[in-house]
This record gives sequence, structure tokens and C-alpha cells, in this order.
Amino acid sequence: MTKFLFFLLLLTFQLAVSQNLVKNPSFEDFEKCPWKLGMFNSNVNYWSCPNHGSTDFFRACGNTNETNQNYNGEQTPFLGDAYAGMYCYAEDDYREYIQGELKEKLQANETYTIQFYISLAEKSSFSIKNMAVLFTDERIGASTKSASILNSPEGSNQKFGNLSKKFINPEALKIQNNLIQKDTLIPFYNDTKEWMQVTFTYQATGYEQFFTIGNFKANQETAINQEKPEFKYPFTYYYIDAISIELIKNTYETNTLYTFKNVLFEFDKANLLEESVEELDKLYLHLKGNHLNVEIYGHTDPVGMELHNKKLSEKRAKVVSDYLIKSGLEASRIQWFGYGSSKPIVDNTSEENRALNRRVEFKLLK
Repeated sequence: MTKFLFFLLLLTFQLAVSQNLVKNPSFEDFEKCPWKLGMFNSNVNYWSCPNHGSTDFFRACGNTNETNQNYNGEQTPFLGDAYAGMYCYAEDDYREYIQGELKEKLQANETYTIQFYISLAEKSSFSIKNMAVLFTDERIGASTKSASILNSPEGSNQKFGNLSKKFINPEALKIQNNLIQKDTLIPFYNDTKEWMQVTFTYQATGYEQFFTIGNFKANQETAINQEKPEFKYPFTYYYIDAISIELIKNTYETNTLYTFKNVLFEFDKANLLEESVEELDKLYLHLKGNHLNVEIYGHTDPVGMELHNKKLSEKRAKVVSDYLIKSGLEASRIQWFGYGSSKPIVDNTSEENRALNRRVEFKLLK
């Protein structure tokens, strides 16, 4: 590799990384190597535990470079050499969280992508789908460099005096906050081998300086799925790594035809896949901030009967429209159409070309 090419790749990498607003996003900056459980709070720089829960910090130390054998299971870091572990469901509503800090406040009315990776610990008896992100204007409960005010409930700061080891109820916090979740639209996070990506799209208000990740619902409100036929204790424990929050620049123009890149469907079905949600959320937030209308167009390839393809394309366009309406868009601002295979963008001479013709498009109108 030439020096110029190496420099270009390095510059590209640095530009990509610099877009992430999260300080210490993979927990590589810390004070002490963990030799016991519960060493996340006051040890991982720019991070803390907002309640009395004792989130764990995993990293190879001493003479070994392995971090795979850890509490409640086995895993290796998704990125770098470290990751965290926390209870997101346990008896008596016990919860653990991680609270991070942003390099700068989010910009009002701008749209951001929030992304992190989780893996279910093998010993977990349940998986959940209630992972969420709570944005706040100030740090909840604890400082990264001093003892938590939670240790002194009678202290001068009473904003967080009601916090304990239980779940955090955002409605009870006496600070600006906004909870982001979409648990009704996603499957259970139950992969114990691979890291699973969790993604949200968020339109900022302008006060957001800190954020907390975890399950903010009580046990009776948490959607759970039993992973083991027999278990001694009911609990859900996740490893978590590689947190990013990045600005999305909306570039949609009116009367311009756009093709969704990741609005995908299973073969011959009209059910949205999980990876479609981020792009639809981005479009919804753009429409939320203006008075434009939108038209949705469904297309298929020519495989199968023409009438069937026409109906399938209509169903897919309607599913996209229904998602936007369910998100909060007025039904009067959206129309949907299905064209079957009548409007290909490339010749249907190969499977690759047919895949390009199986698409959903949209256009913004004044």
C-alpha cells in the first residue's frame, strides 16, 4: 500500500469516527483494570451508573488478552478490548444501566442515529425487547469522579432521591428528559453468539447532553421471552458495546423520486423487516418538521402472476404508509400506490437486476 493511500484511508477513518458524539464509546478509557464485578461506575471515564445498580466492566487484564469468559456467559468485545454487562430484567424490578456523556449538546430539530450492540448472556433465563435510550439535560444520580449522591438520600440534591436499585421511571425525574423506545416493532434480542445491533432515530430538542441505556419498565410491563425451559432465577443480562450517536443530514427535496435503500421484505410477503425501521423513522421525522405530503410507490419484479404482483406491491406500499401513520403522521398527508412489475428501473435479465426492481419509492409534495 502506498503512503498516500494509507493516509487517505486513515483520514477517511478519522472523519468517520469524529462524527460520533459519544465520549469513550467503547469503554477503552478507564482508570483500573477490572478484577471483580461491578467496576463500571467511577472507573470507566465519561460513564456512570445512574441508580444503585452495579453495572459490570469487562476487559482483559494481566497476562491474558482474553475477555470471553465472563459473568453469566461468554463473549468477546464487538469493538476494541472492553465492553460492559448489565441486568435489564430481574426479580423485584432490579435494574442496571449505563449513562454516557456527549461531546456537545444535540442540536434542536436535527435528526440523529443512535446505535449500539448487545448480546444476551448464555445463562439468561429470558430475553427482552424493551431496550431504550433516555436523553437528559444533566447527569442522573452520580458523578464519574465522586461518590454518588444516591449514597446520601438526605443530601442537598433531591432530584434523584427517589432512585434505588429498581427501574428508573422517567416520569418521576425532576429534570428535562425524553425516552426513546420502539419495543412493539422489534423481535426479542436473544442472540447469545453474535452481537445484535440496536438502532434508534431521534429528533433532538436541544438540551440533550447525557443519555442512559437500559430497560425503563417494571417487570410487569416488560415484554419477556423464555429462553431456558428450566431456570432457578428469572433474569435477563446483556453485554453492551460500541455506542454511537451521529447527526443525520436530511437532504430530501420536493417533487424528487427517492428509493428506500433498506426498506426490505421477506420473499413474497409484505411484513417490514427490522432493518427497515431506521430509514422510515428518518423520513417520518423529516415530515414531522414540515407541512409536506408524501406518496409511497411499491414495485415488484416480474416473477409470478401479474395480478398477484400488483396486489403485493400495493400491500408493501400500504405497510410503509401504515408505519408512518402509526408513528404519528396524519393519514391525510400520505397516499400509496402499487405498480407491480410495470415500472422496472433495470432489465430483468438477472437476479441482481430483479432485486433492484423489487423496491419501494417515495416522493415529497407541497
